[in-house]
Amino acid sequence: MQEKLKGIILKTMDYKEKDKLMWVFTEERGKISVLCRGVRAPKNKYQSLIQPMLFGEFLLFKGKTLYNFNEGAVVHSFSSLKGSLELLTYASYYLEMADIVTLDEEVQPYLYRNLITVMYLLESEALDVALLTLIYEVKLITLTGFRVGPHAVPFGISKEALDAAEYLLRNEYKKSLERTFSKEVLDELKRITSFLIMENYQRKPKSLGLLKYM
Repeated sequence: MQEKLKGIILKTMDYKEKDKLMWVFTEERGKISVLCRGVRAPKNKYQSLIQPMLFGEFLLFKGKTLYNFNEGAVVHSFSSLKGSLELLTYASYYLEMADIVTLDEEVQPYLYRNLITVMYLLESEALDVALLTLIYEVKLITLTGFRVGPHAVPFGISKEALDAAEYLLRNEYKKSLERTFSKEVLDELKRITSFLIMENYQRKPKSLGLLKYM
């Protein structure tokens, strides 16, 4: 039975001579593994579609262990992010974290919407990317069952940082991005989220290391 699903490609991997595997995060089915036969052939019309970061609509057939790709169309390519190494690194980090915290075919609609929202916002001009990333992290950490709180880390947390974390969690991105936080509070929040991410998930994000040098 064929199924049409909209989702964002978290990662891809070459498979056999002309095939690819892709992992797509969807709202209805969670993260799914998809076999794309023949897409690496020079004249395959879907070659440019099967790329990490692309948000698309895919017609898939569910096999015993994998979905099989039949056809697809671009919803949004996020191609503008590829023109900036900094933005591309942040986008890669968002995708990598979504991949790390999700299990195959575990439906996580709030995590999905959190990722799609942050990806679209990353394309916005004159945006505080560091604050955007903190909002994404605070929401992701909470949605995966952890909490930015005094008992979650082996060091003290100021009341200002706790209040800021609660504000970022409870409000939509747009409202949080319009608020001004001190550098000290943002630095403290970053230390907290970095610790929680490195300690609480089975895999560590490789992109996080690159961000420290930007």
